[in-house]
Amino acid sequence: MPFLTFETKGYKSAVIQDVPISKPLSRAQVLELQTALDMAQDLPPTLVQVPDLNQLQNFVDRMKHVGDLLNVSICKYGDLHLQISTTLITLGAEFRKLLVIGEKAVAPSEDRNLSALTRSERAISRGDAQSVQVSMKHFSKSPQCHLARPDCAFYGIASLGACLTVIFQFFIPGTHQTDKSISLHCTLPVLDPGT
Repeated sequence: MPFLTFETKGYKSAVIQDVPISKPLSRAQVLELQTALDMAQDLPPTLVQVPDLNQLQNFVDRMKHVGDLLNVSICKYGDLHLQISTTLITLGAEFRKLLVIGEKAVAPSEDRNLSALTRSERAISRGDAQSVQVSMKHFSKSPQCHLARPDCAFYGIASLGACLTVIFQFFIPGTHQTDKSISLHCTLPVLDPGT
């Protein structure tokens, strides 16, 4: 295994330390890593507000016993779709007409009477929605931040599906003004569809 040697010499002593390193990354790997890090730092283009974290937490608590992978879709229309599947069952929830911050779109009227899954698939194919797959274990912990008593939470998918971002918003007591002295957010890693 290659290593990096640090040598420090003083007046009466010298210190030598070998630090093991992996093989150097290629330029393409460094660029890919930097791009992924940059995208993870950006705000998602579309954020939807989930007004009732307790309701979301109750639903997630029931779903986490079904499977390990959760599909999350966020539409520019203000829809949040959660779906978990196994070979025997598919469970899902849809939160519709949520407040949207960022890129918005108007839902086509012909989609009104379609199932949640069909609406979500059509929105993704039109570019009006993004979908990612996350660990149910990670996702189930994000609504637990309601114990910190945020006034609302926003969910969004970063550009190119880099991560799922959850931003908790706190208001100054007695107002609807954001308390900028408190900041709480988390980013959930996205799983490859093949895993």
